[in-house]
Parts: sequence; structure tokens; C-alpha cells
Amino acid sequence: MNQEINIQGMKIYVHEEGQGVPMLMLHGSPDTGAMWQPLISRLKDKVRCIAPDLPGFGRSTLPAGYKLSLDNYAALINDLLDKLDIHEPVYLVSADFGTHYSQAFLVKYPERVRGIVVSNSTFHREYGWHGFAKLYRVPVLGELLIATPKAMLKQSMKQFAPALPATYVDETYPVGFGSSKVRKTILRMYRERNPERDFIGWDEQSKALMHQKPSMVLWGDKDPFADKAFADKFGAQQVHHFTDYSHWLPLEAPDAYAAKIGAWLAMT
Repeated sequence: MNQEINIQGMKIYVHEEGQGVPMLMLHGSPDTGAMWQPLISRLKDKVRCIAPDLPGFGRSTLPAGYKLSLDNYAALINDLLDKLDIHEPVYLVSADFGTHYSQAFLVKYPERVRGIVVSNSTFHREYGWHGFAKLYRVPVLGELLIATPKAMLKQSMKQFAPALPATYVDETYPVGFGSSKVRKTILRMYRERNPERDFIGWDEQSKALMHQKPSMVLWGDKDPFADKAFADKFGAQQVHHFTDYSHWLPLEAPDAYAAKIGAWLAMT
């Protein structure tokens, strides 16, 4: 089922499949909720899979005046669940920038979280922007760099994530780097956010909650954007490293990824 939900002046596109306890899946940049489809196809018999396009990505909108703050991220997820008439605690699965939404929600609304899975992201004040992010933050240069032709992007992705399905860039480019809307969203995120400032206090609270609740980190160790050492900094009850994979772990190793989550669900 697909639907468009109005929240805080935004239109948020949501895809749903399955039944059972709700599992909210939050993607990163420059992806959409579609990145979770391999996981959804493997888990839909166990949980109610909910995969939105986050603000400014895919088919969702991002108003010019919307502040990309952790407080707003938490409020957005809270409002989204209310709009979906979900009032029981949910599982959260996130990657990349989606983890900023999931961890902020965990801190602000811990009673609404049943358990949490994180992949290849950070929520820590000691994280420094990766090389591309630093360039994206530079006016004009960022605009030029992010307008990456598809052929060049495909070449880069072969280097960054060799196990990523060969068709993924072709399928997602029109709603990813090929979209002027998404490019603006990405630049806004990198320019409005500052890990060294934004995560202070939040990181300590999220770590404490990750230690208390059913939690798991699944990490592709060949990630060029975040060092594998960050996997252990979340304070999760379980941490699993995938030595042969990179930043897009749910897409690179969907069978192994789903198997870990399936076993984890059986224990929670």
C-alpha cells in the first residue's frame, strides 16, 4: 500500500507491506524508502514494514522554512506514527541520515520504541564530515560537485560499494542525484547540520537507551564515509560487522542482513 501523508506542511510518501508489529525503516542520502525493498520482501511475513521517503527525498517534499534539527526530526516521526494510527511501540531500522531521525525519536519518545537497528551511520559529536560532505558545504563548489552525471556516479559507486546491485544507480538516479530537488535537500542537510554541535547531549542519551532496549548495529566495514569504529559507539546490545561490504549494507547483503534482523526479532 502506498499513501501520501500531510505532516507539518510537508507531503510524506509512505510505502507499507506486511502485518504484525510495525517496523519503521528510515533511509539515508540520496536514497528513498525503496532502498528497503529487499528487506521488506524478506520480513513482511513477520512485521508490518513501513518505509517513508524522508523530507526532500523521492516523492516527499521539504519546505524552505523547515529547520533540519534533531527536535524536528523526532517530531516528524512522532507525527507520522500518529497519522498512521500507530500507537503501540515500533521497531526502528535506519541507515545513514535516517539514523539521525531514528535516534532523535528514540531520545524524545523512548516509550514509543520497541527496539532499534542501526547501519552505517553516526550520531556522535566526534564524527567529522567525510571528504565529499566537506566539499558539499562550500557554496558554488557544492552545487557543481553534486550535479554528478549518472555515468560518473556509477563509476564511483563501483569503487565505494562494489557489491551494490549494478542496476541500483540506473533505477534511483532520477529520484536521487538526478533530481534537482534532492540535490538541494542534500546540500541543505550538510550545510545546516554540524555533528560537533548538534549531537552534544543527544549522543549520550541515545547510547543509554540503546543499551537498555533491544538494539543491534549491522555494519559494512568497507564504508568509506564512516569508520567501522563507530559501530561500537552506539552502545547497542549486539554489534555485527560485515567485513566484505560497504555503506549500503541492506542492498549489498540483503539475505544476511534480513537473517540477522529475523533472528533478532525472534529474541525480542
